[in-house]
Amino acid sequence: MKKQQYFALSLLIAALFLSAENAMAQKDTIRLRQEVEVTKAYQPTVSEAEKINDIPKIKAEPTEAPTFDYSIFSKPIFSTFDPNPVAAAKMVGEPKPTMEMGLLKLGLGNYLTPYGELFFNSQPDKNSNFGMHFKHLSSYGKVKLLNDDKVKAPESENTAAIFGEKFFRRSTLSGSLSFERKAFTYYGYTGDLLTDVEKDAMIPNYQDKQYFAKGIAAINLKSGKLPATDFNYDFGLNYQHFRSKTGQSENQLLLLGDVHKKFGKTTGLLNASLTYYTADSLINNFSGSFGPKQQILIKANPSVMWQTDIARLQVGLNSTIVFDDDADATMLFWPKVKAEWSPVPQILTLFAGVDGHLQHNTHSNIAAENPYINPFHDVLNTNYKYIVSGGLKGKISSKTNYVAEASYSKVNDQHFYMLYGRDVLNLSPIGPRRLNNTFDWVYDDLKVLKLSGEVMHSVSENFSLHLLGNYYSYELETIENAWQMPNFDLTFSGIYKPTEQLKFTTDIYLVGKRTALVSEPSFSSAPSMTVEMDPIIDLNVGGEYQFSKSLSFFAKLNNFGFQRYEQWLGYTNKSLNWMAGISYSF
Repeated sequence: MKKQQYFALSLLIAALFLSAENAMAQKDTIRLRQEVEVTKAYQPTVSEAEKINDIPKIKAEPTEAPTFDYSIFSKPIFSTFDPNPVAAAKMVGEPKPTMEMGLLKLGLGNYLTPYGELFFNSQPDKNSNFGMHFKHLSSYGKVKLLNDDKVKAPESENTAAIFGEKFFRRSTLSGSLSFERKAFTYYGYTGDLLTDVEKDAMIPNYQDKQYFAKGIAAINLKSGKLPATDFNYDFGLNYQHFRSKTGQSENQLLLLGDVHKKFGKTTGLLNASLTYYTADSLINNFSGSFGPKQQILIKANPSVMWQTDIARLQVGLNSTIVFDDDADATMLFWPKVKAEWSPVPQILTLFAGVDGHLQHNTHSNIAAENPYINPFHDVLNTNYKYIVSGGLKGKISSKTNYVAEASYSKVNDQHFYMLYGRDVLNLSPIGPRRLNNTFDWVYDDLKVLKLSGEVMHSVSENFSLHLLGNYYSYELETIENAWQMPNFDLTFSGIYKPTEQLKFTTDIYLVGKRTALVSEPSFSSAPSMTVEMDPIIDLNVGGEYQFSKSLSFFAKLNNFGFQRYEQWLGYTNKSLNWMAGISYSF
């Protein structure tokens, strides 16, 4: 099977580059990045005039400090469409497409996967905008685990959102209400194939249902494009309520502000926030007791910036005060320095920085990172004590942009996911033994070296390619491995439009080997076990045919390398899957 996967990968890359010879004179394609996660790709607003770039463009804002996270590309066990196509080149002066009021997408795929999505946008007048978004995506097929057990793995996503904006002479007031619900089962387990009787006896959460429901209300007031000497601001208020089927709940109120003003050649900046957070039905990480928790976080990040045509320097301080009902209050500080210099403007920019912050590991954030974690989890916040980074970015040619970056971080209280076994007295498989399929976690302090590279190349006006890769090296203090973390990941994306009506996209994901841990408690006679997880090669292609101005047809073929891999130990992805459907704009 691996030979077939690598052969398919080679054929795909060869076909992309050979087709470049015929892709020379077509018009623009539209950048589209739509993941299976909650996506708001169609939220049209009254856009301001802006210059259209002649080549694909890597984000030009000041480079942000990289952070350490679980870098496995995150997609559910079923894939839909439009993974990560890159932006094609744009013709200078090309008129913008007419904004339609609505977009309806309907699709159906194998694994009993229905899909529907509706976007609607209305402009009651030239100074306001209103929109809605509804989505359903579900799957009811079976998944074959690595031990060849076929198990039921139903999963669904539902989204409903309304949003609006009011434009004033010097500011914009916006607001939104949204509801998201994701449902799934704990379908996976690791190890040898078990009978149904053995699974029921040994796996406490096997085939149990779970859902995560989240409601969000947000309001924001932002200044328009004012002169730098004016008081520029961005204020927001956000409330979030989260609830799970297993009884956990969470409330989070976030008040934030971002202001800056220029004084002569110096710009003063302040980013600040106040977070009030409560959660219930957790196993508290400090006391070990079952019940509620409450935290208040106050952040203040002041800085000053000096900028010329070819250079920029920002110096400041990040600070956070944490009040926790179960622990003493803590006050944390980190230096913040960002520097950029462009010895050859538009061609070469050198950048460097020192940064640090506290990552607030809320219950809902951790559940989104790993939905198969023990539902009673309460994970400590992660302290990025320092992040030293540097690199260069610019253009290799008129059609090729790049970014190369290296970072070195010191991280305290980083969590790593692992499984606990319960082989009490090493008895028979049925009886006292437990085989968990929800993840626990361990903490460690570590240092991380991360090397990153990104290239976007426009072969022609209608053929663009994007390559992004990361390499990781971990230096841990106490544990043996960075459990389930890869040593590299690579994404290759392409978009090709041979005619005005036809468009093709592709995405290739590669993730390096990972090591997982199944740990036994100290009172057990069974040894802990490490599992080497195979690398991931995920191949995806798609096509779209524009039948008319309003009607188009799409099809996606995902994981056509037929690879079975585990994103989390015991939880195998779906093999080859496809979806086809229609899009109608009105």
